[in-house]
Amino acid sequence: MKIVTYNVNGLRQRVVQHGSLKKLLDALDADIICLQETKLSRQDLSADVTMAQGYESFFSCTRTTEKGKTCYSGVATFCRVTSAFSSQETSLPLYAEEGFTGLLWKSGRKENIKIDFSLDGLQVGNEDLFKVDSEGRCMITDHGHFVLINIYGPRADENDLERVRYKDLFFKILQRKWESLLGQGKRVCVVGDFNIAPAAIDCCDPRPGFEDNPFRKWLKSLLKEFGGSFVDVFRALHPEREGAYTCWPQNVGGEEFNYGTRIDLILFSGPCFHQSDDEDGHTFLRCHVKECDILGQFKRGKDNIVRWNGGRCTKLEGSDHVPVYISLAGVPDVPVHNTPSLAARYIPEKHESSSSDRASASASAVDVFCSHVRVSGRGGSECSESTEEEEEEGEGSQDKNSFALLEWQRIQARMQTSLPLCKGHKEPCVARFVKKSGPNIGRGFYVCARAKGPASNPEANCGFFQWAFQKVKPKKA
Repeated sequence: MKIVTYNVNGLRQRVVQHGSLKKLLDALDADIICLQETKLSRQDLSADVTMAQGYESFFSCTRTTEKGKTCYSGVATFCRVTSAFSSQETSLPLYAEEGFTGLLWKSGRKENIKIDFSLDGLQVGNEDLFKVDSEGRCMITDHGHFVLINIYGPRADENDLERVRYKDLFFKILQRKWESLLGQGKRVCVVGDFNIAPAAIDCCDPRPGFEDNPFRKWLKSLLKEFGGSFVDVFRALHPEREGAYTCWPQNVGGEEFNYGTRIDLILFSGPCFHQSDDEDGHTFLRCHVKECDILGQFKRGKDNIVRWNGGRCTKLEGSDHVPVYISLAGVPDVPVHNTPSLAARYIPEKHESSSSDRASASASAVDVFCSHVRVSGRGGSECSESTEEEEEEGEGSQDKNSFALLEWQRIQARMQTSLPLCKGHKEPCVARFVKKSGPNIGRGFYVCARAKGPASNPEANCGFFQWAFQKVKPKKA
């Protein structure tokens, strides 16, 4: 059995690139395929992104109507089967659950609902619980011999206290869920984009205090070497491998110099399938895990080559992540069972794709995400959720007023004709503008035009920065 986890950064776009959903799934070549960041609402679940011959699918979609957070998340689990409605294959789950609180399918009666695991000490109400699940970040499928949890972990800037609290609550409740499953004697496999790099070896350029991050400390506490019950399967098999990353920030050309992080993980907890577990050297890792690796050569679009030219990346297609897989041996079949009712084939909102759907998908597949004049504002060493802090074109926010347009063009022209040289390479810089709200919003600046890379690489971005114009100080009254 082979399980793959892959942040697709927009499922419809990836389907367009590969020609069809089936071609995308077949290219991943696995029995169970866990996708994250599908960017689909329930109303977007058309047949062309949910149904493929030989696969059953299970979706969790964003339900929140909060500004900026609609249709930006979402996870999906695809299971390869030979029989659509009844099978003894382990890949077809016996049971499926969207989210981990149980509130989504009971969303019409959120009051006084008892969930199936303890939340003692967390001091959260049903509204908080519903909010945790409403972003479409978790799909659970029970395959008889193990429970598979497909997650898309939230990203949170340390200064955004609301999102930090959300991320903290998300992982605490998720932990209670899998502790409950382990307490029932279940084997648990958690896969997906955690948005957390486990250790310094998993980050190209860890900053001071990297290991002190509370979410990183939490993740470490789950692992057996730190007293937990889970195994980070890739790192267990490749303990010394460096530069093994699964995500690269596209806005700085991270792939050119392998400036990335390993945030797409496969964690496993539980005994092996033999009767005498942990006796005579029997463990799940030793007895059943054949391989676990990063699919670095997976073709993520029509052109896998990243070309960074003067501050502009001309790679227009593909996800900023690569898939990770695990191959298992000796997984027994399960008794004959039916497809769970949560399967996409039974979703009432599912509809056949229209010509407008296809036109929209084609248009979105060729979005340009870089230009010479960029709006800046993203930072941090870990790859972020592209839709939460997506960089915009400098010209995209121009005022329709013709005077403002001409003034904007004049500023751009002035910046482009006065490009300073970066100190590291003595090369012309690239002009950018501040996007983030604050005192410097809209202000221009210059940075080294080369792609981002490790500080030890002299060929990478030298870190040069210079404001374009002197900031005018307000006159004192």
